[in-house]
Amino acid sequence: MKNEINENFKEKYLNFLDTLKKNSIYQYYPVKDGYTKEGREIELGLSCFAIKSLYILDEWKNISSEKRNNWLKYLNEFQNNKKNNFQDGSFIDNNYFDNITKLSPIKETKRTIKKAIYGTSNVKSKNEEVGEFIRAETKQAIATLYQVGSHNNKKYHDQIFYHGNVTDYLNTLDWSKPWNAGAQFSALCVFLETQEKENHLYNETKKELVSFSDNLIDYETGAYFKNNIPKKTELVNGAMKVLTGLDWIDESIHEPNKLIDTCLAITPDGYGCDIVDIVYVLYRCSNNNDYKKNEINSFFNSIEEMIFDHYFSNSGGFSYYVGKSQLYYYGLNITKGLNEADIHGSTLLLWALSMIYDFRESTIIKLNILKP
Repeated sequence: MKNEINENFKEKYLNFLDTLKKNSIYQYYPVKDGYTKEGREIELGLSCFAIKSLYILDEWKNISSEKRNNWLKYLNEFQNNKKNNFQDGSFIDNNYFDNITKLSPIKETKRTIKKAIYGTSNVKSKNEEVGEFIRAETKQAIATLYQVGSHNNKKYHDQIFYHGNVTDYLNTLDWSKPWNAGAQFSALCVFLETQEKENHLYNETKKELVSFSDNLIDYETGAYFKNNIPKKTELVNGAMKVLTGLDWIDESIHEPNKLIDTCLAITPDGYGCDIVDIVYVLYRCSNNNDYKKNEINSFFNSIEEMIFDHYFSNSGGFSYYVGKSQLYYYGLNITKGLNEADIHGSTLLLWALSMIYDFRESTIIKLNILKP
């Protein structure tokens, strides 16, 4: 029997979130049972996932004003860090940081082998990797705050804007693998729009970002990359990241119909990010666009069935993989991968469902769309 997103589904999902709560009402475990020591300790990212889920379900507004304000204050407290190696205003979860910076002989051996194979310049150092993780978590925290009508108390200063090297920086990224490169482009767009509106170089920097995206577009696929066409999933996942950035700076998608054709020719892998990425790209490209509406709807029907392969009707949540929880959060092993729902997979797949229902113009239940 086909599952339906209705008030009963919503109630079960909210109960699922409640089972993940720690003693603090703003802190969550990644899963109910199979979390690791590191998964038990981290705070910031999982709290952001909970807020996003509540926002999608239109429940954030039903939380008392006092609790909402205290929760947002709690998020902003992660800016009060003493770590000088990161850009001013970074959001740093000290429990996450302490765990991700621990020496792992296995990881470092793998890194050494990769350097020998691919060259030192083609393999990120541990410090570079951690820097990207902190930057990504900062972006997530800021986007979460803005999503619910708030903001970060202390301005985040991304040095790329202040050294006048936006294009130079973007050109250093590997655009033959546009998922990671696109994520850095998207982060710049979020930081520009939320942190730099008063910067006298705002308009010039925005034009620079748009111009860079203009030069990335592939007119055959509608995707954004350089050099050879990446594998299909990388193609769509990279496009998703670029589209999120363009959305933040209110810029149009270059070739929405070509991108729709590309997506409709792909069967996504059955895990959280892959599913939500292709749904997001199709959803964004179909906004105010009737191109292949029927085909997209049929595609979404099959995607919805795939999503509910991840659903646990007894708990009310979703797992990131079919039959297995999400293992990692920005490089940190946070669960044992048991057959149970997890907060990351649940947030992503709930978001995917909200876009599918909005595409259908369904009025069964009120759902909101995230701006990641």
